[in-house]
Amino acid sequence: MSADTDIGMGVLDWFKEVFKREDDVEEPMKPCDRCGMEYPETSMVIDGSSIFCYDCKDKRKKEIAEMEFNRKQSLLNQKIKYHCYNCKFHFSRKKDFPLQMCPNCGSGNFVEEGRLV
Repeated sequence: MSADTDIGMGVLDWFKEVFKREDDVEEPMKPCDRCGMEYPETSMVIDGSSIFCYDCKDKRKKEIAEMEFNRKQSLLNQKIKYHCYNCKFHFSRKKDFPLQMCPNCGSGNFVEEGRLV
């Protein structure tokens, strides 16, 4: 080592300093809007007004798919509440379940709760 090199400089730093090119420009770093880690600007994914790293973008896709699945499941399991006028019985059935009579008294005099007759 020569006397003009800094003692605290590592081998990698010395190598970069000696062999750097004129056209080498440091790429600006941007923080991910989700995890906060900084990555080079060219390795980020822009989604609307947000900037994500690739890992967070994949996590976001999985969360959206899971939310859509849960929404579809809740629509399939949606129940309607009914009230029978004859026996004052309250009951509920799935939305797609055909209903013609009250399961308690057998009359057809029932309505969905919240509806006025």
